[in-house]
Amino acid sequence: MVHYRISCQIFILLTVQEWMHSSSTPSGTLQIETGDVFLRALRYWLLFIVLFTLSNAHHAEAADGRGEQLIRHWEIQWIRADGVNRDRPLEEASAWAASSAGQLTRMPADASGVWVRVQLPPTASYRQPALLVNRLYGRNLSVYADGMLLHESTRSVRFDVSKLFLPLPADTDAVTLLIRIGTTEERAGVYSAIRIGEFQSLTAGYIRREMPDLVLGGGMLMLGVIMLACTGFLTRSVRAFWLSLSIIALSAGTLVFTYSPLPYTLFEPRTAWLPVAYDMALFIAAPAFMYFADTVFMGQYPFYTQLRHVMGGYAALCFLMLGLYAWMPDRFGPGYDLVTTTILGLLMLAAFVITAVLAVIVTIRGNWHGAVLSGGIFVLTTAAAADLAMYYFKDEPYDPILWKFGTLVLLVALIVILSAKIARDHAAVIAYTKEREDYNRRLQRAEKLKIISDLAASVAHEVRNPLQVTRGYLQLLAEQELSNRKYYDMAIEELDRAASIITDFLTFAKPEMEEFAVLDIADELDKIYAIMSPHASLNGVTLRYDVQDNIRIEGNASRFKQAIINFIKNGIEAMESGGEIVIRAYRQDGQAVIRIRDNGSGMDEEQIAKLGTPYFSTKTKGTGLGLMVTFRIIEAMNGTISFDSKIGKGTEVTLRFPAVHPE
Repeated sequence: MVHYRISCQIFILLTVQEWMHSSSTPSGTLQIETGDVFLRALRYWLLFIVLFTLSNAHHAEAADGRGEQLIRHWEIQWIRADGVNRDRPLEEASAWAASSAGQLTRMPADASGVWVRVQLPPTASYRQPALLVNRLYGRNLSVYADGMLLHESTRSVRFDVSKLFLPLPADTDAVTLLIRIGTTEERAGVYSAIRIGEFQSLTAGYIRREMPDLVLGGGMLMLGVIMLACTGFLTRSVRAFWLSLSIIALSAGTLVFTYSPLPYTLFEPRTAWLPVAYDMALFIAAPAFMYFADTVFMGQYPFYTQLRHVMGGYAALCFLMLGLYAWMPDRFGPGYDLVTTTILGLLMLAAFVITAVLAVIVTIRGNWHGAVLSGGIFVLTTAAAADLAMYYFKDEPYDPILWKFGTLVLLVALIVILSAKIARDHAAVIAYTKEREDYNRRLQRAEKLKIISDLAASVAHEVRNPLQVTRGYLQLLAEQELSNRKYYDMAIEELDRAASIITDFLTFAKPEMEEFAVLDIADELDKIYAIMSPHASLNGVTLRYDVQDNIRIEGNASRFKQAIINFIKNGIEAMESGGEIVIRAYRQDGQAVIRIRDNGSGMDEEQIAKLGTPYFSTKTKGTGLGLMVTFRIIEAMNGTISFDSKIGKGTEVTLRFPAVHPE
């Protein structure tokens, strides 16, 4: 208890320290993400479990050091089938044979069980004496001490791996203990050493040996239940895939849990459901696994799909045989064993081999899911083969355990495959959603531009002529009234500005792309560099460009210059303290790609989404018409525009045009 309290104190101290560290972070600058908190909490919980386990181990060692005794030798007497020594063993010394821990003699054909006689040491020195046998083989147990019945259990199911744990009376003298073991199997007897010690100390040993099976099986069952509960929230494309894996997890957990002898002791005498659950899990596991694998193979092997249907039909036959066996066990027992053990085992082995071969094939073809699946199958089959080898070739009894960890590895592999599929589907959904949003945004923009285009064309033509007339009269007045010339010049300048805006409207309404020609990107960018380099230098901006040769597109030279110059001017205006603009042009996948990057103020996603829409501008006095015109020019030349920008880091504009191959 002291070690437990120390473990709790360490855990609480670490948790409070972490909470104080999290609380000390100023509001608005919280640095600990949810995932980090979860991982740290998980780490401290694991530390708590380790400390608690170590304290238990230390406590158990201390208990063992107070005088636990091991008995490794005893005597056995076979119970004859005629029942002569069924109720009481024969007293003659010749009727008894020596035996010891780790030794288990095959039961004779005319025997129905075995008597075990062992001399127990005095137990008066223990506060609560108890006896523990971690492994014995038999179905029906009766324990007597000096003729007094201490324990009796009867098992109706065909599972002969047992444990024996019972309190003993405190006695100052040695006691003769008789254990009667009845069975219908080929083995019977005590296999592990008999431990005598304190009840509390032996309790930990009674459970600890089987705890990994219970934890492993219980974890798989919990995983299967959680997955099954989440099935209704999934889309139809993933639901069947997910459901098959949840069934595999439930089957694997049931197999591991019911193969342990501890549940047969804990649920005694109501243990008839345990072997039934084991058999049902075995029937379901193979079809569910093959369905999962067939989904991984994307149904490209019709014969495997047919084999999966055959395995499903055979599983239905096994369930039918289970019902018949439960109805008349004596009549259908041999047939049930043949159908559900021998034939089913061979079919499952064949299914695993075929699945492994197909997994290797799809791996070679580039499907990494096949590699994960084949790896999991390899680990399981290797573990099962090692179990079979030790079962058949070891002189002493061997209970297969490696297959459980192989099953766990295979289950983890299947979960990895399912997780990858869900992640891929999620990414596809996100990409589709973004594509739809982009499409809707372009559609709305096109509708707005159509309306503005029609309006701009009509208004521009009507307003342009009066503006030109007004400008002419103002020039005449300016020449006659020299005293007010500066005011006339200001008015003329504003009229020119209005005329420029009207020109943008006209260009936007009809980009005038009648004169198309093949443009050499390098030549056009040389001209643009010559035009914009002085303007960039005056604003403290360095203009650099890197262009591949022989990149040609089809378009209008003047409009192309107008569009590129507009992007460069926007970049210069975005860098109030100077900076750098880099222009790169290259060929990629049959397209001419032009990238214009600045290190100015940048934009957020909301601003990027509004670029090219009417009357939106990031500049204080901007109208947004310049970028609208640029968009129309690029579209008229069958090009596309994309933006990549971050606040405080700058913006990169990417233009893509269909490349023209030089003749």
